[in-house]
Amino acid sequence: MKFSLKTARSFGWEGLKGWAYNSKEDFENASAAYFEVTKGHGKVKTRKSDRVYYVVDGHGEFIIDGKIVQVEKTDVVIVPKNTPYDYKALSGAMKLFLVHCPAYDAEFEEKLE
Repeated sequence: MKFSLKTARSFGWEGLKGWAYNSKEDFENASAAYFEVTKGHGKVKTRKSDRVYYVVDGHGEFIIDGKIVQVEKTDVVIVPKNTPYDYKALSGAMKLFLVHCPAYDAEFEEKLE
């Protein structure tokens, strides 16, 4: 199974732009996305998926269950389901690759701020 950035669905808001490579309809066990963040994401938690972030470039911080974790290029951050978290770039753009396991489902996403 292969997914390409050329066919990815774009999404975003001020300070974040992203591309979803696939959805739960394509493959229910996992989904992937690429993000470029210049501000923050916004505090959320998901009741369904564990999330694995790979920092492609830049540096920033994740706030996971109230704890601040500094990140930089080549770091991996794992956020377990049901854990409140947020992230932001500290300067310039932070580029992230994300895998949801199982696949992302908006129905289980809770915005906390």
